[in-house]
Amino acid sequence: MTAVSASDTAEWLDEVAAAATFLSHALLRRDAAPSLVAEIGASGLADSWPLTGDAHRTGARLLAQAVNDPEDAATLNADFDALFLGPGRMHACPFESVYRSLEGLTFDAETMQVRRFYADHGLQAPAFNREPDDHVGLEVAFIGQLCLAALNALEDGEDDRAAHFISSARLFVGQHLGVWGPDFCTRVIEHSQTLFYAAVGHLLLSLLGEFPSRQGDMLTLQEVTVEGA
Repeated sequence: MTAVSASDTAEWLDEVAAAATFLSHALLRRDAAPSLVAEIGASGLADSWPLTGDAHRTGARLLAQAVNDPEDAATLNADFDALFLGPGRMHACPFESVYRSLEGLTFDAETMQVRRFYADHGLQAPAFNREPDDHVGLEVAFIGQLCLAALNALEDGEDDRAAHFISSARLFVGQHLGVWGPDFCTRVIEHSQTLFYAAVGHLLLSLLGEFPSRQGDMLTLQEVTVEGA
């Protein structure tokens, strides 16, 4: 097996963090889509999604189409509401515990497990105790933050610390986002009425494919135990 260089690992971490940041904004904020489309169009990045490969290609193509032929804000807002917000039945409920708990309720055991994951890294959901910690946008943002922390550690020459953050990201995807995320993404892809949110579904699904392992990583991964999980 050919080892992956430090520079390749750093590049991958930077790419995953950038993708996660974009996706978390798109999933957390109802009003984000028009501004994200405009920003991508103005920057000329419509055709350069940071992650490459077949798994990302469909989402990147849809995103480029959404930028080149932008949908109006009202249409994007209506799609966001139908998918993630309501009123009424959401096509793609954005909370992990709804998919995984026996009763299909928010703030169930899975929410508390996610909360402990965040706390172990000094983080807390912004609407603590008011909105569930296991919103897909928050979980994606957490992955991005772990990758940025690993990248910073790697740049500081702290390989063991970087390995810890990478392992945490893989473990979190393996125990949480990667368990229910594919179902969520499939629902987004099937029910989205706009190119933008169809792209988001495909791009998140392909992002999950970057975990939980990368063969040939230069770093020895450490197992991370989350107390009570």
